[in-house]
Amino acid sequence: MTTTTTDTLPIPSEALAFIRASQPDANMTCRQIAILALVAEHPNESNKILARTLGLSAPVVTRTADKLVELGLMKRHTSIMDRRKVALVVTPAGTRLLRDIASA
Repeated sequence: MTTTTTDTLPIPSEALAFIRASQPDANMTCRQIAILALVAEHPNESNKILARTLGLSAPVVTRTADKLVELGLMKRHTSIMDRRKVALVVTPAGTRLLRDIASA
């Protein structure tokens, strides 16, 4: 698997190619799929790092993550060590969706 290195996180080239070429489900935007895929590869990262990696603003990532949490595809959790830090993780439903998209 090759990766494209950004100033923050490596993004698998296969994921980038898929996101660019796919026709996502009518209920999912490319941005939602990109964030879901990035969180699957890099769980527990902050919104700030995710935003910088994708070239988006932190508020855009937060709003998109809100929708993904609402859809049950991701969940937020608070760090035990620092309650100010909130991280995102993909749920089993989100993992299944990414697997379905990758196999389409």
